[in-house]
Amino acid sequence: MKKSVVLGSVLSVLLCAGCFKHREAPYRPVIATTLADAVAKKDTVERIDLSGQTIGALPQELASMPKLSALLLRNGSGVTSLAVLSSLKALKTLDLSSTKVPEVPAEVFALTGLKQLYLAENGIAALAPAIGGLTALTYLNLDRNQLAQVPAELGNAADLRWLRLNENKLTALPPELAKLTKLQRIYLRHNQLTAVPEGLKGLPLLEDISLSGNKIAEVPGWMAELPKARQVDLDGCPVTKLPEKLDGWKKLQVLSLVRCPIADAEKVRIRAALPDTHIAF
Repeated sequence: MKKSVVLGSVLSVLLCAGCFKHREAPYRPVIATTLADAVAKKDTVERIDLSGQTIGALPQELASMPKLSALLLRNGSGVTSLAVLSSLKALKTLDLSSTKVPEVPAEVFALTGLKQLYLAENGIAALAPAIGGLTALTYLNLDRNQLAQVPAELGNAADLRWLRLNENKLTALPPELAKLTKLQRIYLRHNQLTAVPEGLKGLPLLEDISLSGNKIAEVPGWMAELPKARQVDLDGCPVTKLPEKLDGWKKLQVLSLVRCPIADAEKVRIRAALPDTHIAF
């Protein structure tokens, strides 16, 4: 009996040996949560998170941090100078949300390797054409600002995959956004759009489209032909019907038509046309 127990234990050890051979511990970047801590770790620090703190002027010492790839200032107060930003050539992520910067600081446009830019809730009324020079951007968040338009040059940010423009004052988007062929998600909730922007037509990778809370009354036929569309949100728009042909939405998972004035007969037609889609009326 003892031999069997010992043999079983040995077999268990042998079977488990190497189970984690090819697994690696998740990478944990070197983080600093104060400027003093960042300076102390200047040769190794990769991420500085000063969210919710009084910022003042960012010190020039940040320029001597070769591995600094993320700078988070969300909800920071008292920002007086961001001049050092243009020297942070390794920076990939910058969060300036809710810092009360009235415009995108000019220094940001020097960060040509930047991939993620957060500028939400700042009261920004105009976006400089220089935004198009940030060609490495994959994520741009401009939610809850005062933008009445975005520049045509935004279409030059060719790597953009995720664009957030919720709760602005947009009445249209420039047709040049049709050049954003890598765009997968666009969020335009609670603007003043009266039509689905034509610049979205034919974007081959577009998956998520949120247009809720706009004044859009008509859904164009091309919108129902976006091949990768996964989620479409028209909640609260004065849409009364959808295009006759809906079979182009082969991958559509969720369709939100809550608070849209759609007649019962049209609802029946839509459900029949999209039997595999979760539809909310």
